[in-house]
Amino acid sequence: MKNNLADFEVIAPGRVNLAGGHTDYNGLPVLPMAMEQSIRIEGRIRDDAAVHVSAKVVPGEQVEFQLQAPIPKHPRGHWANYVKAGMQGVLESPFWGSHEKICGCDLSISGTIPQGVGLSSSSALVVASALALLHANGRKIDPILLAERMAEAEYYVGTRGGGMDQATCLAGKAGHVLKIDFFPLRIKPVLWPDSIAIIVCDSLIRANKTQNALLAYNKRALECKLAALLLHVYLCAQGQTQPFARLGDLFNPPWSMNYEQLSELIAEALLEEYDFEQILEQTGNENQVIALLKDYSFTDESAFSSLKFACGKRYRHIANDGRIVEQSLTQLQAGNAESFGRLMDEGHTSERDDYEISSPDLNRLVEAAKESGALGSRLTGAGFGGCTVSVVRVGDIDRVISGIEAGYYADLDAETRSRNSQPVFVSTPAEGARAAALT
Repeated sequence: MKNNLADFEVIAPGRVNLAGGHTDYNGLPVLPMAMEQSIRIEGRIRDDAAVHVSAKVVPGEQVEFQLQAPIPKHPRGHWANYVKAGMQGVLESPFWGSHEKICGCDLSISGTIPQGVGLSSSSALVVASALALLHANGRKIDPILLAERMAEAEYYVGTRGGGMDQATCLAGKAGHVLKIDFFPLRIKPVLWPDSIAIIVCDSLIRANKTQNALLAYNKRALECKLAALLLHVYLCAQGQTQPFARLGDLFNPPWSMNYEQLSELIAEALLEEYDFEQILEQTGNENQVIALLKDYSFTDESAFSSLKFACGKRYRHIANDGRIVEQSLTQLQAGNAESFGRLMDEGHTSERDDYEISSPDLNRLVEAAKESGALGSRLTGAGFGGCTVSVVRVGDIDRVISGIEAGYYADLDAETRSRNSQPVFVSTPAEGARAAALT
């Protein structure tokens, strides 16, 4: 164990997703990139197992805890839970092993990622905190293994998502977007053309996944889990009894489906929407269904009978957006910017109509970008507010930004505008997270 490591810093970038919305936890691919905006941690190694943390966005507040899992949580929505999530994920991981002594650290957190806008500031903080603990103890972990662990670690805050954000944060490559597949995690860097640019627009509508949008976010993931149960029942009736956990498993033997077959299966086997009693009747497993609801933060059993589950619509979007990722990759590698943009538009329509995670504000931003000359535009991140991402020709950047300003931001009141002094910016694919000693 090294006790004399120098002071250090950790940089963990945010994420912009160009294709594949909510496909990650369903086992289908995504096409994101790491961005220049990042979480930054300055750290000093301690001789004991304590962690002292301050964040520049909340001056005067300091959080202290001991490095012994399980680490007690702060109230839901508190920023410190993301620090704890990353560190507990390391402490409980198989690659951490046993230590005669664990070194804690004093951390100061700052950053340039706008919070609550769908650019993965929370996952960047989880990753940065894990890297800080690893660095303080002289440990390095393979980025793929760490990304998989950090996706699970984020369950600590109550969000049941996939692994896109953590993988992008750790594996980002300058000048490249990432084709990411899951279960197991596989990452392929893809060169981004110099002729087109990425514009990110903050709608200025906040959707904090640890607070008001948590259940709406988790409900989509729950509906996908229930859709998998219903599809399994349907396939069993067709004589295919092997279980599967998520939609992406159906690409593997014994099913070996393609996207066209998958879409046909969803249309045949799933209703657009189910009520609670229909779910129980068709799955035949009340205990499993109720356990799933509780696992996804639906704990009031008296309200179960009033819930509706849009299983068919949700899986239709997942299959559609998985296909869009594959086709987007093909068009990007062929240099066909117009077709790439049209696929972005198609992805937004699917997220808006079938996954129902867009909003009037996001739709207006997409329309303003398209009317101003963008090749394609869609919401990015979890939805329910946050940001859009648009692809434009480099020579059209100024014209498109001016059009978005006139078509969306000019109508906002001063209080809303004050939420972000720079709501529109050009983003470039950046390097992934790293920790380094300061000299």
